[in-house]
This record gives sequence, C-alpha cells and structure tokens, in this order.
Amino acid sequence: MKAFDKTFTKYGVEAYPYYHKDDVYGRIIVKSLPSDDRDENTVFRIIFKVEHCSVHITDIPLIGCENKGYGSVAMRTLIKHSINKGYLGITGLLSYRDKDHISRLISFYAKNSFDIKLNSKKDSGYIQLGLTNPSELLRKLTERITLLEHKLEEQQQKEKNLQATIESLEHNIANESKFVKFLKTYF
Repeated sequence: MKAFDKTFTKYGVEAYPYYHKDDVYGRIIVKSLPSDDRDENTVFRIIFKVEHCSVHITDIPLIGCENKGYGSVAMRTLIKHSINKGYLGITGLLSYRDKDHISRLISFYAKNSFDIKLNSKKDSGYIQLGLTNPSELLRKLTERITLLEHKLEEQQQKEKNLQATIESLEHNIANESKFVKFLKTYF
C-alpha cells in the first residue's frame, strides 16, 4: 500500500489516505490512524477500476463512518491520484439499490465537482468528472479545503472562547463562595 500525506476531515480529525492496487481494482483507503495493514483502522474505502484512460468507481462500501468527512478525504485523494496518473476522467453509477439515500449521494458528488445525470425517476443515474483541466479542478479543491480550514478555525476559536467563559464562571463561583463565607463569619 502506498501512503499519501496525512490530511484532515472537515471536522479537523486526522485522516490517513492510502492507495492499494491488486490485479483488477484500485482502492483509496482512508484510515483513522496510520497503518500498513489494509483493513486496520479503515474508516472509508473507494473501489475503482481503470478503463480506457479513465477511472470508474465500482463501489463505495458502507463501513459505518459515514457523514464524518472521510468520504471527501477519499474523493479528493482519488481525484489527485487520477490527475497524477494522467487519467482523463472519473465516472460511476448511482445505483437504484442506493435510492433510499440518493439525495445524500448527489450532495456528496456535487460538492466534489462531479456532473450528475439522473434518470427520469431520479432514483439512479450516472456521475462524471472530467480531468482534462486539472489546474481548474485542483483550484476548486484547494478553495474548498481553504473554506473548510476557515470553518474549522472559527469553530476552534468558538470553543476557545467558550472554555474561557467556563473558566471565568468557575473562578467567579469559587470566589463567590469565599465572599459568602466572609459575610457569614463577620455578619
């Protein structure tokens, strides 16, 4: 397995993307902790196949760590990997079997710059991302990462302010008790 650089989810959680290839399929594997063992600490996985100078996503198995930002880490890694390999695009299917969470899938692919084409019933479809203009795509990904970093910084500042408020209140409570004891002693 080839390790990529450590990255972060939109929630500021460390994530470690890896690339693994066997005879037929490639995999982008995101782990919560660094590990060369393919299954250990795995929180997200994208399975794909290279066909005609393009990447076709064959499966994104649910592992139980959905809606935590790991999918976007995996998709960004797949996009960068595909650009570095010189592939022309990334494709995939929105399967009818996923119809109960199709809106979540649409949102996921849309925020990662994919074009989405749904069938007339809007319960399945096709996704596509052209990689022929990699500098524009990487610019969009960088903007998205920067936006997420700013949101994370804002959240961390709010938490810091909240912690300062809590400490101030605790200090006031501790001092108030001393004042009340003083009043009881002398009055």
